[in-house]
Order: sequence, then C-alpha cells, then structure tokens
Amino acid sequence: MLAMVRFRLPAASGETAGPAARLVTEFAAGAERALAALGQAAGYRSGRLARAMDDPAEWVLVTEWDGPGAWRRALGRFDVKLELTPLLVHAVDVPGAFEVLVGQDSPAAAPRRHGSALAPDAATAAPGR
Repeated sequence: MLAMVRFRLPAASGETAGPAARLVTEFAAGAERALAALGQAAGYRSGRLARAMDDPAEWVLVTEWDGPGAWRRALGRFDVKLELTPLLVHAVDVPGAFEVLVGQDSPAAAPRRHGSALAPDAATAAPGR
C-alpha cells in the first residue's frame, strides 16, 4: 500500500535566506528524520519526500508498506510520533492511504494486477452501524 501525506508550506520563491527559506530547510530536515524513523518499522518498503515542480509550496511524503496494518502500527511508534507530528501542522486534509491495484517494478516487466483487499462494505461500514 501507499501512504501519502500532503503538505502546504509558505513558498520560499527561490529565497536562500529569510523565514520562508528557513521553514523549508527545517521542514525538509524534519521529513528526513521522519523517514528514518518510519524506515525502522516492520513492513516499511520505501519512502520519499517530494516537492511539486509547478507549485513549490506543495509537498508530499510518500511511503510504501506491506499493508495498512504495517502503516498503522508504524504511526504508533514513539520515534515516528516524535519526528512526524511536528510536520503535521503543515498537512493538508486529504485521503492518504491507497492500495496498489496495478504495479510495474521495472521498464522491462509487464504491469501486474493486484487484487483489492477492501471489504465490499468498506466505504459504508463503521462502528455502531
């Protein structure tokens, strides 16, 4: 599964000094520490921090996991909470957990389908219903 956390930061607009530039530098360093902490969790496969090329204020932290359980357990780790939580002040509230339905691991490989693990009532079932 893919876990994606989107962030919106004040754009530094090419600045190399000033508050916005410092915020970007501190945010990137914090994301690096968060990735290092996430990388110690069972079920972690890979992770990346990326910045939008068309809008430098938009960022995304993308991690790949063995499944949703591994991702959720990782979020409960003390070191992950310590490093990831300060970044969440910049998080954008959008869906962030995605199951991979088709994947291609190399240019020479054929795309491969993966079955869905979602229950038929996943979008409607909730505690107490």
